[in-house]
Amino acid sequence: MRVNSQEYRNIVTPILTMVVMLLFVFGCGATEPPLPSASVPVPSVPTTSPSATPAAPAESPTSVSPAATVPPTSAASTPAVPAPSDGRTITVSIAPVSRDLPDYDRDDWRHWNDDDRDCQDARQETLIAESRSAVSYRNADRCRVESGEWFGVYTGESFTDPGDLDVDHMVPLANAHDSGGWAWSRERKADYANALLYDNHLIAVKASANRQKGRKGPEEWRPSRREYWCQYAIDWATIKQNWGLTATQREADALGEMLATCDEPTSLVIESGTGAATSPSAPPASTATPIPPSAPSSSELPYDPDGPDRNCGDFDTWDDAQAFFLAAGGPNDDPHRLDGDGDGVACNSLRRN
Repeated sequence: MRVNSQEYRNIVTPILTMVVMLLFVFGCGATEPPLPSASVPVPSVPTTSPSATPAAPAESPTSVSPAATVPPTSAASTPAVPAPSDGRTITVSIAPVSRDLPDYDRDDWRHWNDDDRDCQDARQETLIAESRSAVSYRNADRCRVESGEWFGVYTGESFTDPGDLDVDHMVPLANAHDSGGWAWSRERKADYANALLYDNHLIAVKASANRQKGRKGPEEWRPSRREYWCQYAIDWATIKQNWGLTATQREADALGEMLATCDEPTSLVIESGTGAATSPSAPPASTATPIPPSAPSSSELPYDPDGPDRNCGDFDTWDDAQAFFLAAGGPNDDPHRLDGDGDGVACNSLRRN
């Protein structure tokens, strides 16, 4: 039976079409298996290549371990570095004040000396150093300050007249006496009373504020200007430490409160004082030794609180007038009004030797 070309195409074409479709289907299916096999290399690695197993872990720790170990090391060292240098420390020695100390005698602490003999005593030197502008002097000898510009750190007020100012001992003389200075020689007491080496050992402040302070420590008196508490506490503790003076526990507690106002973190380090500075533990004879010179006050102190009032005309020399003025409590106290211009010096009308 012969089939013509048309019939042949009608029979073959569907068959070829089906074959092509089958090939396409199977061809696609043949490409699919590699995909699942490609997604299973992880389980196949340990089973088909055991020798590669140790190699893979060997590389894994070396690439991951540095990243895992470095951060902990740096994180652990970071807080340890700034800790020791974070803030500052102020040291003070603690010891109780004995009740059997020799009496404080202001005349033993002779102050406003002119140690460098330039005619400017310690008060004038302080006024010159702390003036915010060039000072003017009373006369050509440039011994006494006439005017300047001062900022009273205790109260926050400004001054141009030195008569409105007291030059304060940051740690008052009487407080220094109680905290160890009682045992000093008169020469060392004078050195302390006129010390100019530390900036704020002597400080020009409003006279009334200084007189309110008196001999009080920070546990009893603080500047009304709270912004100055930090510096006040630092100066107080530094001076005591520099001069080997001690503080009471209440005093140290007050200093700690004042240091808490500092912008920079500041801590107070407490040391235990030996007690020798504040307690006359030596034989009584040793404490009596420095007292006899000051006992006959009539010969050494040219001032009798119960004596008559005196004026500049009652003195033969300026030295006598100045000694009397200081013994009477000058320049902070001037019961006889010998310092008429408030410059801390008595009887400028008398000729100085």
